[in-house]
Amino acid sequence: MEDPLILLGREMAGVASLVGRIEGDEPVPACPGWTTADLVRHLGSIHRWAAAIVLSGQRIAEEPDARATEPLDEWYAGTATALIAALQAVDPDEPVPNFARIDEVAGFWPRRQLHETCVHRVDLAQALGLPDLAWDVDPQVAADGISEVVRVFGRRMTERGRRPRVDAPVRLVATDLDRSWIVAPDEDDPDGPPRLVQREIDVDGEAVGTATELYLALWGRIPATAVAPTGAAVAWLDGPRVP
Repeated sequence: MEDPLILLGREMAGVASLVGRIEGDEPVPACPGWTTADLVRHLGSIHRWAAAIVLSGQRIAEEPDARATEPLDEWYAGTATALIAALQAVDPDEPVPNFARIDEVAGFWPRRQLHETCVHRVDLAQALGLPDLAWDVDPQVAADGISEVVRVFGRRMTERGRRPRVDAPVRLVATDLDRSWIVAPDEDDPDGPPRLVQREIDVDGEAVGTATELYLALWGRIPATAVAPTGAAVAWLDGPRVP
């Protein structure tokens, strides 16, 4: 995958372009109860939160509820610029905490913010009825995001009492990348988060689609049926996976 910081900048530019097109009251299909203005405030707040963690080197548990200023597109652009500047100011190998308590270096944050921004860009495109833009996700970014859902959010959701329902090994198959992932319960901790398995083992179900389809299905941005889950993959994709 290309440098996550460069990819993050591109996704931010895509969001900024869409923010300039919203009225602010459009409902966001994947986030019931949210308007597009709510989503932009959320994403800008997340950028500010991540920048604060990176620059301070301190664990900040809760995302701030930032007060957005008008015009909203300029406010969002400011938060995006602040995050990029913060990430550029810190060596990727410098110790910096994160909510997942894994890979606790600054380099965690460009990738995490890349996926945060990419998923919410898709949300804005869906809210505006722009399907071509909603599907415009780089397959390599999607592939990285599939791994992140398992490694980062499997742990996050388990800690929140909503363990993903991976009750048996399942395989995700990206038809456009000739790549697959095996996700399985932790043999040493059945109640712990699921894990990626780096060796071939027998599986009890699959989900098959392009990397983008798998990514968006895991994030609940398209129906799980789009990746034709079978066996144990049905329960996983029907249950909690991400916040």
